[in-house]
Amino acid sequence: MDAQPYQAPQADLTIASVFCRQCGSKIAADANQCPSCLASQDLNPKSRITAGVLALFLGGLGIHRFYLGQWWGVVYLLFWGTGIPSVVSLIESIVFFCSSESNWQRKYGNVKGGSSAVMAVVFVFIFVAVIGILAAIAIPQYQHYVERAKQLQLERQR
Repeated sequence: MDAQPYQAPQADLTIASVFCRQCGSKIAADANQCPSCLASQDLNPKSRITAGVLALFLGGLGIHRFYLGQWWGVVYLLFWGTGIPSVVSLIESIVFFCSSESNWQRKYGNVKGGSSAVMAVVFVFIFVAVIGILAAIAIPQYQHYVERAKQLQLERQR
């Protein structure tokens, strides 16, 4: 007797095809792009202009790498004080702006990133840390400036 009375039936639960989000034609379930209309099937594609602007202005902190869903943006944060990440991100921003849209989509467009809520929290912590560092530098300098101004005013009054 080979059959077990309590054995679960075997079923193939793999989805062989889905429908394109743009044109509605049937495509493979793991397709990144529709062969009919060439539309990206990613719900959250990464913009090369956004990544380039982030690399240009906030690249020293690795913000563009976090945007692209790459965890190694942390390396940029660790070496931020050296200035090396700023130079690297400047070069990366030029590469981002000069790359063609098809190359961009192939390399970065469908990268699955982390949760946007987690990224927002990381950005807030980075922002607070940068403001704290700037305040730690600026407040003593301002106090020194006020003391010098008072001394100069007293010398002029004499």
